[in-house]
Amino acid sequence: MDKDFLVIEHVVKTFQARRRTITDLILRRRVPLIYAVNDVSLRLDKGRVLTLLGESGSGKTTLGRLIVGLEKPDSGKILIDGEEVSYVGSREYIKSKLRGKLQIVFQDPASSLDPYMTVKDIVTEPLTKLGISRRDVIGAVKNALELVGLDPSFLNRRPTELSGGQRQRVAIARAIITNPELIVLDEPTSALDASIQAQILNLLIKLQRDLGLTYVFITHDARVAKFVSDHIAVMYLGRVVEYGPAHEILNKPLHPYTQALLSAIPEVGRRGLPKIIGGEVPSAINIPKGCPFWPRCPYTMDKCRVELPKEIHINNRTIMCHLYS
Repeated sequence: MDKDFLVIEHVVKTFQARRRTITDLILRRRVPLIYAVNDVSLRLDKGRVLTLLGESGSGKTTLGRLIVGLEKPDSGKILIDGEEVSYVGSREYIKSKLRGKLQIVFQDPASSLDPYMTVKDIVTEPLTKLGISRRDVIGAVKNALELVGLDPSFLNRRPTELSGGQRQRVAIARAIITNPELIVLDEPTSALDASIQAQILNLLIKLQRDLGLTYVFITHDARVAKFVSDHIAVMYLGRVVEYGPAHEILNKPLHPYTQALLSAIPEVGRRGLPKIIGGEVPSAINIPKGCPFWPRCPYTMDKCRVELPKEIHINNRTIMCHLYS
């Protein structure tokens, strides 16, 4: 197993909160920035599953897009097996160095698959971009479909003729056909019916184990994180507030935000009601001073309101919380 196959070092990604206007230019007024990812550092070994867990607006999807090179960070760097995907030069450089090695499966297969293309063309597309002729890929396409539980009768169908679960299986087949080294899975089951979600999760875990894949799994659902993870990074307003081995975080979460997220998982023998996270997630344009979680935290101290917690290492875990400083 390759150690530190995925390395993320002090990555920052911002977006303008709105378009710059003529008035802004005349008055030399700055447009507010959204810190979607704010000084994130993570590491993952090859063949493992890292789950990015957090509510909407935590920065999970942006970090996933940065990992596969769909976005470039403002600062920091990301390396996959020693190759930097955060290279500040052209996107074509990234594609030429890493084409086929990185893939992403999006949340909604209905919007990520071209409705006018057949299943055969959709799954074939990544191979043709690698310069492989269409005549040589039909066997690979059939094999990829078989791996995701679809038979050759699906080859000439279009996405509109498929169920949501079948469309997501096609998206997964498209992702695995290039034998990628890492796949980002962005909420791959959240748009599906509950009865189908477990089937897709079981399929993804089977593929990961059988093919030796490395996953970055994005979810807001702590139950999904419990099912799929080797490591978990809990994100809140662009920062990783807790990171470490999944079994340690699931058995004894340290950060108050992690505790609240995981308390929602039903467990036999648990006494009392789940912890409720009070209030709404603050605006990403106006992140609270100090610890970003303090307005919703039941353990807030004066220090939390004015000082950002430093990363603290406790055994195999990293945590940002004044309770442990």
